[in-house]
This record gives sequence, structure tokens and C-alpha cells, in this order.
Amino acid sequence: MNFARALIAAPLFFIAVILITGGFGGAIAAFSAVKPVNLGWCALSMFASYGFGDVLFLWSTRSLGVPGALAIASSYPLWTAILGAARGEKITFVQVSGLILTVAGVVLVVLNGPKFPEHKHSKRAIAGGAALAFVASLFWALNSFSVAQSDIGLPALGATAVVNSLRMIIAMILSLIMSRLITPGSPVTLPLIELKRSLGLFVIEAFIGSYFFMYGLSHTPLAIGSALASLAPVLSVPIALALGHEKFSLPRTTGVILVVMGLCGLMRIF
Repeated sequence: MNFARALIAAPLFFIAVILITGGFGGAIAAFSAVKPVNLGWCALSMFASYGFGDVLFLWSTRSLGVPGALAIASSYPLWTAILGAARGEKITFVQVSGLILTVAGVVLVVLNGPKFPEHKHSKRAIAGGAALAFVASLFWALNSFSVAQSDIGLPALGATAVVNSLRMIIAMILSLIMSRLITPGSPVTLPLIELKRSLGLFVIEAFIGSYFFMYGLSHTPLAIGSALASLAPVLSVPIALALGHEKFSLPRTTGVILVVMGLCGLMRIF
């Protein structure tokens, strides 16, 4: 799946670089400005997400289910904020409180989502799954921090597209390696029929989503950027209600309210 996501996104980012920088000459100049340190941050980012962080998360879902694993892994904005503070970003008590409320709201929304039949697991398996989900949250935080660092020193014009192009190439390499190590003999990417069926989703998520994800983290404090990036489960609630795909749920609505309050605190909106 991750190989397919990167396979679709990489050429789109290259095209974006050419368009943003005004042609092939500008694109070559933009890529020429990339330094080894930028490549290093890109590689670390992809290892912490596409390469290994996502694998840990998927392993954790085997015993916890997706909602339980996502609830634990969604704590990553907290660790991202700590990394941001370590690099000199200032965060007030009100913002810390807002961040905690935001994460709590996301967890509440995820845990109270639609229920699906799941296999029962032993306490040991559940504890192992929880540990994996927690470590995945640390890797996702490392991904957010690495993304914010990866374009430092690059010309502003086209930097986001340039770095994302490199990230997707690295993602394909790492996905290929992880696939050979974990499931040798399995297909590297999705079948062509599935790839065509998922093409629009990959363009939206892996290309457009990754572009705004990196731009946001590079231009806002990490505590705010990572919190906003974790809101997909929350945003789905009012959309599902409006479309009639979901019934009103007091816990999930409470979670949305907590997120709004938390974001107000994070952004100091009162």
C-alpha cells in the first residue's frame, strides 16, 4: 500500500516542482540546492512513517483493532510538541492544556466510532498491541519533526514539492525493503485493478495531503501543526452527520467540542 501511495505521488511532485519553479531549468536549480542534511531528514521522516512507523501501527491493530490502536497512536502530537520545545519553540501553559484537550478529543472520537465485530485477544496480546501503538506514536512524532526540518536552508520557491519528491522516492525504497524483510515473496505493490480503483484517493492523500502536511509543519509551531494534522477522524464526524451516514453520538460530539476548545487554547483564540 505505501509503495503504491509513493509511486503515484512521486511523479506528481516532480511535475509540481517544474510548474512552481518555472520550467526544467528552475527545477534543476531547486534540486541542486538540496544538501545531504536535507536528504537525511527526508530519509528519517520516511523511515518513521512509510518505512517502519506505519508497520508498527498495522501490527498493533491485529490485537487492538483500528480504533484502539489509532486512539493510542493519536497521542503523537504530544511527543511532537516536546520535540518542538527541544528545538527552541516556546509553548505556554494554555497551549499545553489546549494540546492535551485536542488529543483527548481525538481519542474520544476514535474510541466511540462505529463498532465492528473483532476477534477476542488475550491480555498479553492486547498489552503487546498497546505497546506497539505507543511506539508507533513516537515514530509518527519523529516523522512530524523530521518533516519540519527537511526543507531548512532550501530556497522557498518549490521547497515543499522538492522535499516531497525526495521523500516519496525514499518511501518506495524503504517500502520495498520492508516488504522483502517482513513478507518475502508477496507483491510489492497493489494489483493494477486495485491501483486504478484507488488512484483518486492516492492523489488526494499522498500528493495533496502530503503537500499541505509538510507545508503546515514547516510554517507553524510543531505543537499546532501536528495537532491540526491529526484531526482527520474528528473532521469526519460532522461530515458523516451532514450526509446522514452516522447517527448523533454524545461521546463523539463531546470529543469534537474538546478538540475545538483545545485548538482555541493552542492558537490562543479567546
